[in-house]
Amino acid sequence: MLRNRLMMVIGLLVVASMVLAACQPQKTPVATEPPATQEPTPTPVPIRQGAWVDKIVFTNIDQAEEAVKQLQAGQIDLYAYSVSDPNLFETVKNDPALSYTTAFGSYTEITFNPSGPEFADGRLNPFSNPKIREAMNMLVDRNYIVQEIYGGLAKVKYTSLNSAFADYARYVDTIRAIEAKYAYNLEKANEIISAEMVNMGAQLVDGKWNYKGQPVQLIFIIRVEDERKEIGDYVATQLEKIGFAVDRQYKTRSEASPIWIRSNPADGKWHLYTGGWITTAVSRDDGSNFGYFYTPLGSGSPLWQAYKPSEEFKEVANKLWTNDFKSMEERGELFRKALVLANEDSVRVWLADQVSFSPISAKLQVAYDLAGGIAASALYPYTIRFADQEGGTVRWAQPGVLIDPWNPIGGSNWVYDTTVYRATQDYAVIPDPFTGLSLPQRIESATVTVQKGLPVGKTLDWINLEFVDEIKVPADAWADWDAAAQKFITVGEKYPEGVTALIKSTVTYPADLFETVKWHDGSPLSLGDFVMAMIMTFDPAKPESAIYDEAAVSNFEAFISQFKGVKIVSTNPLVIETYQDQYSMDAENNVISWWPNYSFGTASWHALTLGIQAEADKKLAFTADKAEANKVEWTSYISGPSLQILEEYLNADVANPFIPYEPTLGQYVTKEEAAARFANLQKWYQQRRHFWVGVGPFYLETVFPVEKSVVIARNPDFIDPATKWAGFSEPKVAVVDVMGAASVKAGNEASFDVMVTFKGSPYPQAEISAVKFLVFDAAGNLVTSGDAAFVSDGNYKVTFPTTGLAQGSYKVEVAVTSKVVSIPAFGSLEFVVAP
Repeated sequence: MLRNRLMMVIGLLVVASMVLAACQPQKTPVATEPPATQEPTPTPVPIRQGAWVDKIVFTNIDQAEEAVKQLQAGQIDLYAYSVSDPNLFETVKNDPALSYTTAFGSYTEITFNPSGPEFADGRLNPFSNPKIREAMNMLVDRNYIVQEIYGGLAKVKYTSLNSAFADYARYVDTIRAIEAKYAYNLEKANEIISAEMVNMGAQLVDGKWNYKGQPVQLIFIIRVEDERKEIGDYVATQLEKIGFAVDRQYKTRSEASPIWIRSNPADGKWHLYTGGWITTAVSRDDGSNFGYFYTPLGSGSPLWQAYKPSEEFKEVANKLWTNDFKSMEERGELFRKALVLANEDSVRVWLADQVSFSPISAKLQVAYDLAGGIAASALYPYTIRFADQEGGTVRWAQPGVLIDPWNPIGGSNWVYDTTVYRATQDYAVIPDPFTGLSLPQRIESATVTVQKGLPVGKTLDWINLEFVDEIKVPADAWADWDAAAQKFITVGEKYPEGVTALIKSTVTYPADLFETVKWHDGSPLSLGDFVMAMIMTFDPAKPESAIYDEAAVSNFEAFISQFKGVKIVSTNPLVIETYQDQYSMDAENNVISWWPNYSFGTASWHALTLGIQAEADKKLAFTADKAEANKVEWTSYISGPSLQILEEYLNADVANPFIPYEPTLGQYVTKEEAAARFANLQKWYQQRRHFWVGVGPFYLETVFPVEKSVVIARNPDFIDPATKWAGFSEPKVAVVDVMGAASVKAGNEASFDVMVTFKGSPYPQAEISAVKFLVFDAAGNLVTSGDAAFVSDGNYKVTFPTTGLAQGSYKVEVAVTSKVVSIPAFGSLEFVVAP
């Protein structure tokens, strides 16, 4: 789903930058007589607007091996999936007609059902016990999974932090300690699990666990499309070794999703599941991982709402979710505590970070993300093209399409769906695929104002960063929402004594924004779309709301705890100020735009209105959790029974234009605009037979729910030239070599040389963020650490005293972080402290 020398296992594709230059007409001086020879004035070459290609057809191919065969046969153009099969990689590398992209953001784990101790029917759920879940970390041999199942195209994973991102390098000392504590130990795992099973009332009878006279049979949902089938079989075998009966249920994603995501965990339809995830953009801050993977903050689905972390863990996760800290030291304390508490909770046991590739035709060019590859790249819709060609149809295959219902509030989070609908949306700011820093896409400028002393810096020149002693929030800014009155509560009303914030984000949009940007149904973007986005941030979490959803409460509580206010300063041009205490350490990522992109896609106020009306009347529900609770259809804007219900509301709104939240939204939307918008949407639906309307470079043309295929087509009204994002080439991922003596005499100073290179050339010091070293003993305990000394570009020196170190084996590990690519590189060397 969605979000070292060991580093570079496979190469990274160079995305060629194909920039078309327009020939400008020349100004010819006026002559009294025509010159003897006159060259004709060149005809301007039009620059293609919007997408390079005309269409993308998405189809389903489950197995990577079959996809590569179809690529070789010219039947598809790319396979947008994180493949980690070493044999297939060799096939792709050796075929001149094929190429590939590389990504580091995919990872696998085992997800547990935490409900219990008994399910509703009285069966025991061992994984309701945190100690059993924690012991599962020692039951699995991650080295076996990485070497035997992934063939070396992966790295062992013990925590939610991805080894390719900066926070892993920052806290690698704590992670190494966790790796040592939870190293593979079948006997110890069995000892802990057995003791806890007895405490829960189970008995081991003839080597098999029983509860109340019945065998304890674990229902294991095992995905079949990739390496997770082998992983599932391996984990099942390990569980059988310690006395569990395992019902191995092999499922595709579409078969598995209704069970592990949508079902009530208390019903006991499953015990464990082979989870797979992809981080869709390079992460510069993994602090939200703990809230997402271990608490109800992560999702409105029934599984997440069943999570019950300890109060201590919940508090730490909430603080990292909202960046509630004042210094990097305080952040480090929270991270280290969260890493330890997360493994004690272990509703997930992490297995491997994949080093994966996506095979493509050598004729195809596309900007990919170092974390999410092609499938998760925000830039792929803007850059995908055939070499030296405009137009054409890309045949895009992936292991699944149309997995869950699409709706912007609580719809599908599967990467196979988000990949498609991401092409239909645009952005105020868009992430750099190599660094994760935000780049301006639709905004004209932004200023981030920060309270002095906070650890915030900037890298890029486009952002303005300023520090002040205090940030007072204006009394007329909106601080909260009165769902009964359908009006915003001002700062003056909520905080009569006044209130301050840690940061202020000021975003200015172009003066012609509302004239140039259009929704796919032809409706101009308007201020009403922004105000609706503000309202929907609050309304679903308010009990007085007609669309109140309990699943929205946890996330909202975390948001409102740090949010201080938002103010529309100007409407022409649109200028929005946002005040809050939550902040990113990068100024570029503190830009708060209120662009109408929701958690699961983009939406205009008028298209969103239909779903709001249907949910208010208890006919549909935006989230899976509420749909399950109310026994209604999970809202889909593209297919299924939802369409007829939404159409009924559309027809009514065409006949009598409806403005939702009229006491507020009615100040920004006229009846005339409402009438025009609903009429546009009706024409759109009559032509397209779906309600998915965006503003992006592609629009959703056709949906084939039975065939599991989707077609998106180039938006002819998109305002940017196709060349806008053509400049991304190969990311500078460093290679680290550590050199030194194999033996150091006890009491002497140890000294090691470190070389940091890219393609064999020294890595410039100006592009290096940090070079840190850690020294571990044979048991994996950290004995010392520090910063390597700079010698010259690409050369560093590690020195430390050996006084106090016992004789024996040690390992020095060096972690390098770069300013131009947010993937740390590691190198290591083993040595001996001798007498």
